[in-house]
Amino acid sequence: MKTSVFFPLFLFAILLTAKQASSQNKTDVKPNDRLLSAVSWYQNSGEMEALYYQGFNIAHERVAKALLTHKSGKPLAVVVDIDETMLDNSPYETSLIQQGEDKNGWKKWTEKAAAKPLPGALEFASYAQSKKVDVFYITNRDNTERKSTLANLVSAGFPYATEDHLLTRGDTAFSMGNTSSKEGRRTKVSQTHEIVVLLGDNLNDFSNVFENRHENNGKAAVQQNMEAFGKKFIILPNPMYGAWEKPVYDYKEGISEEKKAELMREKLK
Repeated sequence: MKTSVFFPLFLFAILLTAKQASSQNKTDVKPNDRLLSAVSWYQNSGEMEALYYQGFNIAHERVAKALLTHKSGKPLAVVVDIDETMLDNSPYETSLIQQGEDKNGWKKWTEKAAAKPLPGALEFASYAQSKKVDVFYITNRDNTERKSTLANLVSAGFPYATEDHLLTRGDTAFSMGNTSSKEGRRTKVSQTHEIVVLLGDNLNDFSNVFENRHENNGKAAVQQNMEAFGKKFIILPNPMYGAWEKPVYDYKEGISEEKKAELMREKLK
């Protein structure tokens, strides 16, 4: 009789303990843990540095070649993105892993104006300046971040860190409304300058043809424009975030970290 009563109680205790352990494991999963591998690679790998040097070396060659053949009446220019192209914001991504989301976190980070130049970025921009080739910074940082962004570019030593060379999102003087599309700002630059090369970590930094990623996650547009890469378009590595995530998350906004991880697993091949 005692054995028959004890066994169900014993089994119940085991199941309860297992359930509690499972719940504890779920609780231990911190928001943004999915960033850990990406940020670690970005901050620690030699491959990351090599890819940046490679990209800026190619851009250097494109500018040098353009200088030899330049016949246009327009002055030459290069167009660069800022974040994860010229400036390293991975410390902000580290804060997301360690401290979690903060709705004002990005603004707090940019106000510090503390981002460092990425490998080869400063040397390339300085080379362009030495050849009287303008550098235009087209960024999707908000127009309210102009002051801190310019301060960061200046403190990092970048040339052309001036109001007329910085085109932010929502800048009515250069942008077609408060939009993340950079097409209007690129058009503004092309009206006065001949753009030699564009550099960025996001396909949207190059052309509006890449903005629609519904067809094979944007790969169809890449294949159709493959000849431009390494010539007109120089792509730089960023595994931490970007427009590439949108089709992975089925274009859903505000979803939980658990749901993001689930959708990522579903897209694995």
